[in-house]
Amino acid sequence: MFDVRARPWVRMENASTDAIVAAVEKCPTGALRYERDGVPETGPAETTMVQIPNGPLLVRGRLRVVSATGAVVADETRLALCRCGKSQNEPFCDNSHRRVGFDEASPQPDRRDDAESPDDVCPPQDFDAGP
Repeated sequence: MFDVRARPWVRMENASTDAIVAAVEKCPTGALRYERDGVPETGPAETTMVQIPNGPLLVRGRLRVVSATGAVVADETRLALCRCGKSQNEPFCDNSHRRVGFDEASPQPDRRDDAESPDDVCPPQDFDAGP
């Protein structure tokens, strides 16, 4: 159904609608999207995050990324967020981790102690993160 050498590169006639929807939903970054009967994909009800070894953080759910000024940067169901710090499109992954040879240490277990106040977890911010 996909032929990256052709234009258009999605060949709808080569697969059923359900097969195309399933393939689009596997797209880790959300670059591929679909509407069915005029309704956009809803995404999973539960938000999940998966660290890809030496790569991005894949996030699934009803996601809204808001800038420090309060502008909505993305309103998506799937995102790949940069962890290497070298993306030219931060906070989103642009595969720079491959170019720079990002090599993470193994993820460590959560070692946070119980907080005595909200400031222990997240210092006061100078912006409104919204609802």
